[in-house]
Amino acid sequence: MEKYLDKTVFPSEEKTILVTEDSDYDGAHKYHFIDSLGFNNGKTEYDYGRIQSIQFVKKNSDGSIVKGIQSEQLLIALIDRHKKLNDKFPSKDGAKAIKKMEEALECLEARVKERMERNVMGQLQK
Repeated sequence: MEKYLDKTVFPSEEKTILVTEDSDYDGAHKYHFIDSLGFNNGKTEYDYGRIQSIQFVKKNSDGSIVKGIQSEQLLIALIDRHKKLNDKFPSKDGAKAIKKMEEALECLEARVKERMERNVMGQLQK
């Protein structure tokens, strides 16, 4: 079952991101995005007839794996995208967003290192 996330993309007030719920994680592995048609006539427009999905990798309680992307892969792509956009349309806020995404990537790397040091990486353990 899918549900809309409460967060919206400014300046729109339309909910455009859905998550597939599951019993183990309350939906942390599959997201669906309503395609944006860009900012036109003073507002962001969306195409509710077209949805893109992202499946994140998931380890099930039985040890089986649902193939998908890693959060870090998505962040790396976002950093690359925003660096290229900020080169073309420079902005202090754009540069700040890039820095924060790079910091998030560093934090995720530190989390993996810490889990590896405790020998729980890849396992369903705290």
